[in-house]
Amino acid sequence: MKKPLTIGAIVLVMAAPFAVQALKPAKGKQVESAAVTWRKLSTSVLASGTLAFQEQVQLSPEVIGKVTRILVKEGDRVVPGQELLLIDEKAYRAEVEQQEAAVRQQRLNIEQQNIALANQKDQLDRKRDLNQRGYITRPQLDDAQFAYDRARLDLRISQENLAQADAILRQTRERLAKTVIRAPLSGTVTAVDIKLGETAVASQIGIPGASMMTIANTDSLMAEVNVDEADMSSFNLDSKVALYVSAYPDAPLQGKVRSISMQPRKPGEAGASAQGKTYSVKVALQQADGILLRPGMTFRAEIYAEQAGQLLTVPVQAVLSNNDENAGGQEGKRRAPEVLNYVFVSNHGIAEKRLVKLGVSNDQYQAIADGLRQGETVVVGPYRELRHLVDGDSLDHPPAVPAASASQAAAATGSYR
Repeated sequence: MKKPLTIGAIVLVMAAPFAVQALKPAKGKQVESAAVTWRKLSTSVLASGTLAFQEQVQLSPEVIGKVTRILVKEGDRVVPGQELLLIDEKAYRAEVEQQEAAVRQQRLNIEQQNIALANQKDQLDRKRDLNQRGYITRPQLDDAQFAYDRARLDLRISQENLAQADAILRQTRERLAKTVIRAPLSGTVTAVDIKLGETAVASQIGIPGASMMTIANTDSLMAEVNVDEADMSSFNLDSKVALYVSAYPDAPLQGKVRSISMQPRKPGEAGASAQGKTYSVKVALQQADGILLRPGMTFRAEIYAEQAGQLLTVPVQAVLSNNDENAGGQEGKRRAPEVLNYVFVSNHGIAEKRLVKLGVSNDQYQAIADGLRQGETVVVGPYRELRHLVDGDSLDHPPAVPAASASQAAAATGSYR
C-alpha cells in the first residue's frame, strides 16, 4: 500500500511547477508611467542668434589712397574727432594748390574787368556829350554803348567763374580733409581691418569700399535673436528671455525683448532662413558677474510668453495623435481629416485609450484642457511599446512618477526667474 502513495507523491512534485506557471497571471507590456498633476506652465520660443553692439560704426574711406599712419590699435578708447588713421595726402594737397591758383586767377580777371568796365563807362559818357554837341553820329554813340554793355557782361561772367572756382576749391579741401580719418563717436576700437601701406578704397554705387576700422560703445552689447515667423505671435515687448551663450553653456544670461523688427531678414542676410521668413528680435542683457561677453558670440535663446496658472499636465511624450498612426510612410494611407489627440491611461493595469483636448505646452509638459483627472496614471514610454499599444492591453509598469513639488515643478517648466 505504500508503493502507490510514493508514486503519487512523485507525480505531484513533478507537476507542481507547471501548475504554478498555469495559475500565474499573464505578463503585461513593460511600460513607463507618470501621474497627471497640476503645475504652473510657461510656454516659450526657442531660437538662436549672435551678440552685437547696438552702437557701432564701421569706418570706410571716402577717398582712395595709401595708408601712411595708423594712430590707434584694438582696445583703445577714442573720443569724437580724434585722429585714427592717415591716408597719403600728396595728390589731394596738389589739387588744392592748383585750385587755389585758379581762384586767384579769377579774382585777377575780375579786377581786369572792373578796369575795362570803368574805361568803357568814361568813353560812353564822352561820346554822349560829343553826340549832343553834334561832333559824332548816332551809330558811333551806339558802338560805345555796346562796348560798355559787353564789358559789364564780361565782369559778370568773371564773377560767376570765381564762384565756380571757389566751389571746386571747397571740394578739393574736403577731399584733403578726408585723408585724415577721425572718430565719429566715443567708444572702443574693436577692430583694425587695414594695415600700414595698404590702399584704402572708397565706396562706389553698389560696390562697398574697404573696411578700415570698427568703433563701438562696449556698454551697448545686446543680443540679436532670429525668430521664425510662426513664433512671432508668442511673445511681446518686455518678454523675458534666457540666453545660453556657447562659451558659457552653464550660466544662462537673463534679458528682456526691447525691439521687434517690422521687416523680415532679406535672403542671404545673416540669420535669414532659406525655408521661411525670420525676424530680428533685439534683447537687452543683464550683465552677469564673471562673464566676459564679446560681439559675434553665438547663443541659443528661450523667449518666455506669459506664465499660465495651475494647469493639469502630462509629459509631452505621453500625448499621441491619429496623425502619428498614419505617418508610417505606407502608400495608400492618407492623413486623417481631423487631428485627434489621445493618451493611454493605466486603469488597474489595463491600457485605456482616452481622447484629450490640449492646451499650452513647453518642451517638457503638455497641458490637458479636457479628458483627464488629477491623479490618473498615463503611459509615457518607451515609444517602441507606446506606438503599438492598443485599448485593452495588459500593462506591467513601475509606480507612476509622483507629482512634483512646487519648486520642482517650476524648475521643470524652465520658468524664468
